[in-house]
Amino acid sequence: MKKSSSAAQPSTSLPEIKDWQAVLAITVLVAIFFRDILFQKAFFWEDFLYQFYPFRFFAAVSMAGGEMPLWNPYTFCGMPFQADIQSALFYLPNLLLTLFVSNGSLHFYWVELLIIVHYVIAGVCMYFLAKEFGMRRMVAPFSGLIYALSGFMITHAIHQVVICQVAWLPLIILLFRRMVVRRSVLQMILAGLVLGHAVLAGFPQLSLYIFFFLLLFFLFEFFTCAKERGFVSALPLAPLAAGVVIVALGLAAIQLLPTIELAPQSQRAEITYQKSLEGMLSWEQLITVIVPKYFGLSGAQGSTYWGPGGYWAYWETCFYIGIPALLCVIVAAFMIRQNRNVAFLFGIVSFALLYALGDHFILHKFFFNVVPGFGKFRDVGRMTLLSTFAGALLAGFGLQWLLDAVGIRLRKLQRVAATIAIGGIGVWLLAQGGLFQPSTSPKLYQQVHQIVTGETTTALLLILFTGAVLLLFSRNKISGMVLVIALGGLQFVDMNIFGFSQNNGETNPRDYYLQTAQTVGMLKQDGLRELFRVNARQGGAMVLDRNQGMVDQIFMLEGYTPLALQRSYPPAKDWDKMCDLLNAKYRISIDRQHRSMQLVTSSTHLPRAFLVYRDTIMLIEKEEKAYMESDAFNPAQEVVLEEDPHWTAEDRGDSTSPSTFFTSYRLNSMSLTVITPRNGFLVLSEIYYPGWSAYVDGSSRRIYRADWSLRAIPLEKGSHQVELRFEPESYRRGSWITIATIGFSIIGIVYFTRKKNRGGQTINMRS
Repeated sequence: MKKSSSAAQPSTSLPEIKDWQAVLAITVLVAIFFRDILFQKAFFWEDFLYQFYPFRFFAAVSMAGGEMPLWNPYTFCGMPFQADIQSALFYLPNLLLTLFVSNGSLHFYWVELLIIVHYVIAGVCMYFLAKEFGMRRMVAPFSGLIYALSGFMITHAIHQVVICQVAWLPLIILLFRRMVVRRSVLQMILAGLVLGHAVLAGFPQLSLYIFFFLLLFFLFEFFTCAKERGFVSALPLAPLAAGVVIVALGLAAIQLLPTIELAPQSQRAEITYQKSLEGMLSWEQLITVIVPKYFGLSGAQGSTYWGPGGYWAYWETCFYIGIPALLCVIVAAFMIRQNRNVAFLFGIVSFALLYALGDHFILHKFFFNVVPGFGKFRDVGRMTLLSTFAGALLAGFGLQWLLDAVGIRLRKLQRVAATIAIGGIGVWLLAQGGLFQPSTSPKLYQQVHQIVTGETTTALLLILFTGAVLLLFSRNKISGMVLVIALGGLQFVDMNIFGFSQNNGETNPRDYYLQTAQTVGMLKQDGLRELFRVNARQGGAMVLDRNQGMVDQIFMLEGYTPLALQRSYPPAKDWDKMCDLLNAKYRISIDRQHRSMQLVTSSTHLPRAFLVYRDTIMLIEKEEKAYMESDAFNPAQEVVLEEDPHWTAEDRGDSTSPSTFFTSYRLNSMSLTVITPRNGFLVLSEIYYPGWSAYVDGSSRRIYRADWSLRAIPLEKGSHQVELRFEPESYRRGSWITIATIGFSIIGIVYFTRKKNRGGQTINMRS
């Protein structure tokens, strides 16, 4: 027993590292993990290439050129850009990208680097949060490493808005906890500002989950305080927590108000319950907590995924945190009765996994139907963010328990190590026997069996190595310092095996967008003579990428964003007629026999602005759609309106030809000189959206929704100067709310900081 007791002392001999050393260690490990990206041997893939790089490019280049990109005329025939929350226009790190614009271009490397920096932020913030929960400085980096390089974070590297948002979650919780413990208004303001800034990063589903987690954490702290100190003592926590939410929403108002205006008009306005079940976990997928690629993988190198859902379900349901981390989480279970935070975190892990099961459990259905906000999103597997977050902290608690182990704890540890090893061998044997594997196709069975046996063997080896480390420590063969280093090293090796190549794509974004340089050059040269759009996609065939218009300033019919407007494409008799109405001069032509495609010129497309002298009013959408799809509709001669403009166009009169001429065309405004020989309607092949204002000869004029999705302005006969400006009221109100929030927050921070420095220290509820 003396020998066992002496083994309890390694924690006292652990060296104390400094914060900067922990930060440096996390930074170095993240850099090593992403070394191929950093040295441009590989490149982020999928949504990074198709959506987030074009978004960042368009925003940074526009702002560097002196324009605030509220409107994007280059995708889906035009749509609000800033109002699309995934534009994340006012997220501060994104704004910094403007500084790296050179010669009208933003190199993709700066965007990749920004993403990687957020992995460092995630790890460092988790390190400080772990310290806040009482972990030693040698232990806290373990939690930071687990969170930063977790399966959730690694598989979502291609989703910039996800990484940029969840990177701040540990800091939000840290400041929120300090607010609760110290009852500090200063911490309330800081927590609200960081939370609001995270919302600006642009992923509303995870914003909802973070707010929900804060609610659970607040209720946990509130009732704990009420139990320990009485209900009256706990009451002041409620206005503090509400203050965090108010500050956060106030800071993010510049984004939220325009997004709230856009959401009902987008294709994601409503989703069915069945649609919400996409990306849900299945019970059998829980095995991936031990064998993350049991069902194959879907990454930059290709897809071998054979599990439930499409190939993308691999990253939407990934919640792997690593074998060493998982074993430390298991050890942390010994602390449930002694440490209320551990009990709370285990509750979060359980809730998140059960919710992520979607229709396989009752939680998601209840929240979808009852709790506001939860019925707006699909991919419920993303709730595993909370299990990942809680698991990283629990692993730190477990490691600390190991370092404090004495007597009976060490004997428990030996039993845990033995049980884990036996369990790992059992899973391996079951895998050899075909656990969960398909039995319908012998060929598929062989492919799957090869994947499963290889992955379970890797998992078994990691379990045995980790178990051996725990066993050696329990027998006093290695010191606490060696234990920390060994588990940290195994964790890093484990996550490298799991995900090092996950995001190492072969496609250089610069080369990808330059491969059509000849076509782009031709289109831009022709664009100097007239305004026109390009139809570059038909099914899976694309001459230009969907968001390439944002990169090369080409007006395109296509785009790629979740919040595309419902009314982008007007109804028409056929695709060509619709392209005519949408000013598509160039259209994709596919030669299936020779497997080739090219852009061809159309001579029937309508100009970007033209005059008509006959209107048809259709008050019912179904009737309007049917009429526009019929032979009776001729958009070159009449306009279909959805309300009576109380304006009489002159169908007959002066035979002088009307004319329209654009004098300027910018992101948020356009000016035209229009000459009409009689009263008529100026029709613009521009997408109708609230916030656009028209001025005719300096006087405000109403814009009407025309031809389903376009704009029309009544004009008297004569010569006119017409100007259209995008001036959304939602953006103006949101801007003032955000500015006011920042102003009041600065005043509050200065006031309460000075008060604290003068000795007005807030009172701690407990240590």
